[in-house]
Amino acid sequence: MAAARRQFAEKGFYGASIAGIADELGMTKQALLYHFRRKEDLYAEVLRRISDKLLRFVRMADQPSDEPGRQLENIVLGIYHAAIENPEDTRLLVRELLDNQARADQAKTWYLTPFLDGIASVVRSVPGMSGVSEPRVFSFVYQVLGSIEYFVISTATLRRMYGDATYERVRDQFPLELQDHVRRFLDAERRPS
Repeated sequence: MAAARRQFAEKGFYGASIAGIADELGMTKQALLYHFRRKEDLYAEVLRRISDKLLRFVRMADQPSDEPGRQLENIVLGIYHAAIENPEDTRLLVRELLDNQARADQAKTWYLTPFLDGIASVVRSVPGMSGVSEPRVFSFVYQVLGSIEYFVISTATLRRMYGDATYERVRDQFPLELQDHVRRFLDAERRPS
């Protein structure tokens, strides 16, 4: 699965091949096809595993001792740290968003739906947030996730543009800005109109 994730992250769905993945593993294409009948099946399993990993952050943040706003911060920070530690997952998800345009109409399973719904549910569980519209909640969720993904996939470019020291300072500041973004969103939505 690591080899498939690496190949799909580097080359995208259309650029990666069963033969290339099998070659990286030192096995034949036929041996890999024994376990996964089609490239689509292998790709689906990679996406499912990434989605399950992300969904764990939603479930782990659901501690009874934490108030819902803090739970949301924990989810966002967990996703950020996981993305920094596993940039291949992030690259693959961004590639999926870009490359899936042609396959979207035929998709039967959307692996990230439970994860996105889970975050939205945590947002709505914050006192005073139950009446916030679905478009507003999902816009917020996408802004946060998009900023994390953009930052992570631009790491090499940022390092080269500004140097390691500046990048490291920005990387350390980034989770604080995410936390602040969450708090500002919640404060603004809970304020009476």
